[in-house]
Amino acid sequence: MLYWKQPMLKDILESKSESVILAFFLAAPQRSFSVPEISRRLRIPHLKAARALNRLATSGPLKVFSKKGKKYFLLNPRYQMLPEIKNTLVKYFPKYQDELFSAVKKLGQVKAAFLSGIFTGHPELPVDLLLVGKINLGKLEQFLKGAHKMMGQEINYSIMTPGEFAIRRDTFDRFIRDIFDYRHLVVCDDLKKAK
Repeated sequence: MLYWKQPMLKDILESKSESVILAFFLAAPQRSFSVPEISRRLRIPHLKAARALNRLATSGPLKVFSKKGKKYFLLNPRYQMLPEIKNTLVKYFPKYQDELFSAVKKLGQVKAAFLSGIFTGHPELPVDLLLVGKINLGKLEQFLKGAHKMMGQEINYSIMTPGEFAIRRDTFDRFIRDIFDYRHLVVCDDLKKAK
């Protein structure tokens, strides 16, 4: 096993595009990213970014899944060499503040927000974004347009009041279980703090 380990790491780190992309995935929140978003954020030409992402998915550091013909990539936490790669790359890439998280928090009086579905590698789930609180519908519309452009398709979302969310969470509602039984990301959760 040690014989193939070093050359593979060397191969990944010798490719500038792959090194930059992998460093980004290590610094960013553990959500999925589309090829256009990676291309735009890292200023790598679209075709070059697509090739690098596909190579990283084939070699193991990234996982890939599809929804409606669009590919999405996310870090593979089970990849054996990830700790070694992280030690090598993380010092070259500052912690990334995800603008998606910032935008979600500005959608009104957001008491809690969770990313699921397409953002976490489970495109089969019914909701990608769950918002709890009093949401500004105008801001939400603008956010959804931006998210559609970023992800290449519509984002499925749901809005609940804090009361409705508490009842559905406490009664093990199927819809809520579909989010929390699978991998999900907490954008914010003031309700948990209050509790």
